[in-house]
Amino acid sequence: MTDKPSIEPYQRHALMCCGKSCGENMPLFKSLKAKVSAAGLDKGDNAVRVNRAGCLGVCKQGPTMVVHPEGVWYYDLDEHKLDCIVEEHFKHGNPIKGLAFHGTN
Repeated sequence: MTDKPSIEPYQRHALMCCGKSCGENMPLFKSLKAKVSAAGLDKGDNAVRVNRAGCLGVCKQGPTMVVHPEGVWYYDLDEHKLDCIVEEHFKHGNPIKGLAFHGTN
């Protein structure tokens, strides 16, 4: 019998589109992972798990990312916007309405 897989607990799950329509965002994805780690958010009670995703279905607004459990969708991402998201949303729990198109009031 094999051991069950395990994963460290996390508070938020960020899924960034890395599909062809969004421009194959691996450099931006890797940058987000590095920013989360540099902010100390890759472990512990406030951890943010960052994963790449295929098409999220909103290609014209790409690059895009959805953050759970809030269900916040960010669009037209770049390095500056990722800095803001890590600081305000991931660190302080305040989704950025001006960068999102769904899931914020």
